[in-house]
Amino acid sequence: MKNKKIKVYLYPNPHLRGETLTNVWGEKFKMDNDPFLEIELCNFPKGEYLIEIFYPIKLKKKVTIGSSYTTVYFFHNKFTDYKLSEVKIFIKGKKKKEKFILPIAVHKVTGKVTNFDGKPFPSYIWATTEEKGKKGTIVRTDSSSRFILYYPEGKKLRLFVDDKSYSKKTLECWIIAKEIKKDIKINPKVGDFELYDPHVWLSDGMWRIFFTPASIKLLQRSKKSGWKLPYVPKVTKKGVGVWINGVKAKIKSIKSLTATGNKYPDYLLEAITKRQQLCPPTLIRVWVDSPYGKGEAWYIY
Repeated sequence: MKNKKIKVYLYPNPHLRGETLTNVWGEKFKMDNDPFLEIELCNFPKGEYLIEIFYPIKLKKKVTIGSSYTTVYFFHNKFTDYKLSEVKIFIKGKKKKEKFILPIAVHKVTGKVTNFDGKPFPSYIWATTEEKGKKGTIVRTDSSSRFILYYPEGKKLRLFVDDKSYSKKTLECWIIAKEIKKDIKINPKVGDFELYDPHVWLSDGMWRIFFTPASIKLLQRSKKSGWKLPYVPKVTKKGVGVWINGVKAKIKSIKSLTATGNKYPDYLLEAITKRQQLCPPTLIRVWVDSPYGKGEAWYIY
């Protein structure tokens, strides 16, 4: 079939059996992890298939393809080898069997998690997905709050950083990237304020940063009111900072993008730095210190 594609992604983070995080809305998230290989099948004809891995280990699985996009997962200890450079598989349908030798690239995200007093903050680093049914990968910091997370090249990175105090005393720090192509070192801080799912783009020398803020203080007030009050705080130029590769940027403007009837406004922030020679990856840190709390988020550009 024309335009038929197959991609593989390795998630070699080790076995983890952690805590269950329960937020104030009663949602539960098990902090468990197993190393796995993700196979994406695009534009394969509908039907039954046998997928057989024959390197680096022999595994097989029957799958039913009912749409133009299907994801298949294989779990095994062999997939903890982050130096693995390729995988060899057979895909057998009704009419023919095809062999694929596909490259793999994995990068490290490392760092140390602290609170806003600079103290170690042991926590989970969770690569979440926005799609239901998609598998994420999780690691836990060591006793000194340092972490190593392995992540495949070519996939969107969306990291949640927090511990069991999530939504009760703290809100998560987000680390976002369209994809990563090199090893990254980042030192996130966790506070009682969140800049949810930031997006960043550069246009005409101006950095534009989009996010949705949330505050523990206002969240708890809303909970007591039966969620009749919105808990999204106002953000002003005075209480926000932006750093581009460690260089503080000048905030040109910040505005709410509140739609009519929307209780939870997004924000668009515009910032500029002195002329810099930027080569990827560019690390953008957005930090808020306001009467509603302290928090930060990162974007890898």
